[in-house]
Amino acid sequence: MELFITGLIASIAAIGCGLARRHQARNLAVLLDAHSSSIAELHGLQATVAEQLGPGSFRERVKLSAEIVCDEPLLAPWSGEPCVAFSQTVTHQLEVQTETTTTDSEGKTQKTISWVQRDETLSTLERRCPFHLRQGAQTISLISDGAELDLEPVFHHLDPPQGGNTSTTRSLGVLREEAIFGASGMVFVLAECTDAGGMLCLQAPSESGLFVVRRGSEDEFSQSIRFWRRLWGAAAWSFSVLALALFLLAAR
Repeated sequence: MELFITGLIASIAAIGCGLARRHQARNLAVLLDAHSSSIAELHGLQATVAEQLGPGSFRERVKLSAEIVCDEPLLAPWSGEPCVAFSQTVTHQLEVQTETTTTDSEGKTQKTISWVQRDETLSTLERRCPFHLRQGAQTISLISDGAELDLEPVFHHLDPPQGGNTSTTRSLGVLREEAIFGASGMVFVLAECTDAGGMLCLQAPSESGLFVVRRGSEDEFSQSIRFWRRLWGAAAWSFSVLALALFLLAAR
């Protein structure tokens, strides 16, 4: 029975890894299918479509690299860094007393008490602001709501414990962490370009699809997706083989 249950767990893990691989495969398909463009070309396409079909009719999935421009950046509260997005997490780190019981071959039981570290999230905060992308003299606005942002950790501080220990718990302190997306530098963007809101901008797709703003190039992003697709594929295959072997052993 134990072999069968373990095999069932391995089967579920194989399915989960297979779904993760398919998700990465879809991401790669979306990336490859997006139109590689420049900001000047997007303005030209929008003008042509608006002339033929009317304003608000332009919609295109695009990818491009450009420079961030933000006239009124946010200031990350703890680090003081200018940014277009930041996230903060406050976590209480503590140790919890646990008791385990083991039974030896002679039927004797033994209790073991140990301390295990656990984290409790006390609060989270995220802020974003609109910004522009620039290529030469051409700019386009970007609404980052819903985007996958490649945030960079900039603050990590553990405040000492302030008491509150009990017989089964003891505090290790409160961890404060902050990550930002800086308000300058080059970025790669995969988004939907539209003038539906009255002005040409990059935003989250109106239907399913990727909306990514990250440092680095398209090639680096593509390589990352391919790496995770291979990794999840290998994991799915390994768990499938393990599950089959366990089921065969359980059937004997």
